[in-house]
Amino acid sequence: MTRKYVQACAMLSASAALLAVGVGPAVAGSHPSSLAQAARSLPPQQNVPDLDVPGPPQTVTYPPDGKRRFHQSSVTIQAPPYTRITNVNLRCSWACPVTIAPDGKSATGAFNVNTWDFLYPYDVEVVADANANVPLAGGQFSGTFTLDGDTQPLTVNFKPGVQAVVAANLKNTNPKGGGVRVVSVDPGSKADISGLQPGDLITSIGGTPTPTVNDLDTFLDQKRAGTTYPVTVQRGGTTVTLQLTLDS
Repeated sequence: MTRKYVQACAMLSASAALLAVGVGPAVAGSHPSSLAQAARSLPPQQNVPDLDVPGPPQTVTYPPDGKRRFHQSSVTIQAPPYTRITNVNLRCSWACPVTIAPDGKSATGAFNVNTWDFLYPYDVEVVADANANVPLAGGQFSGTFTLDGDTQPLTVNFKPGVQAVVAANLKNTNPKGGGVRVVSVDPGSKADISGLQPGDLITSIGGTPTPTVNDLDTFLDQKRAGTTYPVTVQRGGTTVTLQLTLDS
């Protein structure tokens, strides 16, 4: 047996071992660390959605880079301020479990295979919080989308809003400071539909005490029409909590 034959057999055995663990042939002139870095590249999101408050979920999409990854992978998502994650679609054809936190502020996903190709886009659906205190002027806010340690922003725009009011005739109690009395409610308004009634005594909104009309107005300042807050009222000697949607 010649020395060249023995060397050839050794090279073939080494190549077979590499293929068995899912590692392809080395690229000429490359270094393993540079290959790993290239595999972690993540393109930025391809769209920035406009969110209403309140409004339906909107989708942020991350396009694929077409590269092969030689390891199990993970995705970690942090929602932008004032938003919740409602769905994550990793578009894989095998088991890719996704977990969304109960408050929707974060999510994780996993690719449970040793070798896979980033060929399909990833979608993240986000929606404005029910009580999002987004500035009335709107604005742009960002979270993060991380794949294998490579992070890109997850950015959304909020549309401008309208100052909120309670569509009712309100007055201070006598003596002043005992709560806000509802004299009348505008028929067909969101306050009417939410169940607010003449004679109710509003004692708090969104967990904030309202001893006077000024206190209620302070809470409403910069709140958006269409958002909903719990309101505690005294009605006929009984404490009642309503989910009050604010009017414009």
